[in-house]
Amino acid sequence: MSKINVVVTIKNKNDVSEEKYIAIKTNNKITYHEKDCKTKILLDDFKIIRENEDYLLEMNFIPNKKTKGKYLLKENNSIIDLDILTDYLIIEDNLIILKYNVITTEQDVILKLECVK
Repeated sequence: MSKINVVVTIKNKNDVSEEKYIAIKTNNKITYHEKDCKTKILLDDFKIIRENEDYLLEMNFIPNKKTKGKYLLKENNSIIDLDILTDYLIIEDNLIILKYNVITTEQDVILKLECVK
């Protein structure tokens, strides 16, 4: 387990955001805390889990495949099923680039996570 500095860039149709975080990296997982949300990236079966006091979001990604995700609203314990199409996933030593479409909400997203010094 080691602490690393990461820059996370998220692009969608209407917005581009870029933030720096201190993350914890193990062999198969990267975890970092955003403003009000904990994000875990599981590298073995490439899954992203985002959680805060209001919701839990789980998404699985397989390049060129449709997968299922779930969005749990904690207040009323309701689950929204998500259909996700992964365009591509690049994992290198210090870089992850993921492009996917949440079919359910018609949202295209590019996520880039880069380890920096």
